[in-house]
Amino acid sequence: MEIFVDVWKQKNLMELYGAWDYSINYPTFPLNTDGIDPSGTDIHIHHCKITNFDDAVAVKPANTGNQVATCAERILVEDLEVVFGIGMTIGSVPPNSHYNCVRNVTFRNIDFQYPIKAIYVKTNPGSGTGEIRDILYENITIHFPIWWNIYIGPQ
Repeated sequence: MEIFVDVWKQKNLMELYGAWDYSINYPTFPLNTDGIDPSGTDIHIHHCKITNFDDAVAVKPANTGNQVATCAERILVEDLEVVFGIGMTIGSVPPNSHYNCVRNVTFRNIDFQYPIKAIYVKTNPGSGTGEIRDILYENITIHFPIWWNIYIGPQ
């Protein structure tokens, strides 16, 4: 599978609808262009190429308010090529009255080209409880990072 976000076509659409800022001469990184956002249990994502300017894969927390899973867990993401994206991401995981939870996630055999961020764990302040546990990044290759190879903190 391949996911591709074309920023130039987005710029053309913005111009068409009068939303482009002509004081800049390049497209800003498009927001809300995540590649894949899994949440649940027993998920396997593999053999994908993702070119975007937001989270390539962002594992989102599940909580006890969810009817399917009480925690996003047992997730394997492997054999991906990522161009530009904002990495293999956990979160964001804010504290929640229902207990936000992400655990037992493995990212392996990931090749990054020009990542904005590569390894990224998003935390958010707040009240309640949350859990991020047993996250493994294995065999990660990062070529020409734009910002940070590894970033852990608020988004």
